[in-house]
Amino acid sequence: MDAAAYPDWSALPEELMDLVMRLLDVPDLFRAGAVCASWYAAFSAARRARIPVADGSPCLLYSCAGDDADTATMYSASGGGAAFKVRLPAPAIRSRHVVGAGHGWVVTADEESNLQLLNPLTTAQLDLPPVTGLHHVESFADEQGRPMYRLYGEDPWRPDLAMPYKPKELRLFLYHKAYLSCRPSAGAACVVLLLCRPDGELSFARIGDDRWTHIAKSEFVQLDSGYHGAAYNDKDGLFYLVSFDSSVHTLDLNGPSPVVKCIVKQYSRYDDPIRSVILAPWGDMLQVWRYAEWRWLDNLQVSAEIADEVICLSQEPYTCDVEVYKVDINDQKLVKISGLELQEHALFIGFNSPMLLSTREFPMFRSNCAYITDDSSENICINKYGCGEQSQADMALTVSGIHDARTSKFHYCCISDVHVKDEVMRRCKAIWNHQI
Repeated sequence: MDAAAYPDWSALPEELMDLVMRLLDVPDLFRAGAVCASWYAAFSAARRARIPVADGSPCLLYSCAGDDADTATMYSASGGGAAFKVRLPAPAIRSRHVVGAGHGWVVTADEESNLQLLNPLTTAQLDLPPVTGLHHVESFADEQGRPMYRLYGEDPWRPDLAMPYKPKELRLFLYHKAYLSCRPSAGAACVVLLLCRPDGELSFARIGDDRWTHIAKSEFVQLDSGYHGAAYNDKDGLFYLVSFDSSVHTLDLNGPSPVVKCIVKQYSRYDDPIRSVILAPWGDMLQVWRYAEWRWLDNLQVSAEIADEVICLSQEPYTCDVEVYKVDINDQKLVKISGLELQEHALFIGFNSPMLLSTREFPMFRSNCAYITDDSSENICINKYGCGEQSQADMALTVSGIHDARTSKFHYCCISDVHVKDEVMRRCKAIWNHQI
């Protein structure tokens, strides 16, 4: 047959290729780059230009034991599930500590405990204000001239007492979670909210800031610490915060000074579950309570180079139950709901910003179930290099757990269950990252 009868797809106009790359989902974007030299050039240009790829499925980002330290794997559930390798800019992804994720970007802390925003799809990276830009952290040199940090405020009765930390160590204890209000491409309109030690206190920075702004107690701030989680509402421009006692507060950063108001009073006395607040697509506000227990492990070892980062290698946390509550602001109470009230959505919780996705749009996920990865900064401080939440004693390759809200049963999910075939590196915790 005459070759002229076939179209020359490699000769498509540059403008058309640019449009195609904008519309492809994550797996197809990477596949397109492997078609031919001209398509690879268009794919590379799309990444360099920071084009937001239109794919609404969450991706699981992790590091594999057999890869280089600067190579990450992205698993995308769209298109039946596919995993792709991405070489990321320095510092190496395996050396970083994950603090948060949202809008396609991941918040990580390097070995100097400084934070960066990283887009694993485009490989774009932005530096956030340094750790010494926080109000209670300062740098110094020890007797051997090695860099160290002082962290103030851990003892409420002795605020001038400082605890010394090595640079790699501080990030494990200091940062609880980070949340983004929108994509960093919005510039100063993008706010990064940081929950950190001591006791979940609040600081924030806008893109381009050189210091973190501490949100201290004032006539406009009723509670300045004790927070477990946050969610941003782009409809009213407010962050919603859940505290250790299940009370809910709003944080308004739109005026000259931060304003924190309580909208739901204390509901529980105890600090047992890990709490998250989620703004559901159908308009409800939800709280997710995640209960964790500990078990002991045997015969785990780490190399000498990372031994100083390990507190207790023989312990690992595991999730034993998940409860979901509807927040009733009018009656000032929480109402426990069943799995059916998730309205055919799947819940994703971890160090990512919690999210609910419709299983009608993404049928590869189970309805009314929670997909779980690590989300406790305390657990990682104690056992950063152990199996962690992503596994149990006889499932060393597990990357996630699934809690079925209909049956109230928790299932540990092997790598094969999410179509991920590589061995997940324990040193780099897996995290769900939503591309939209």
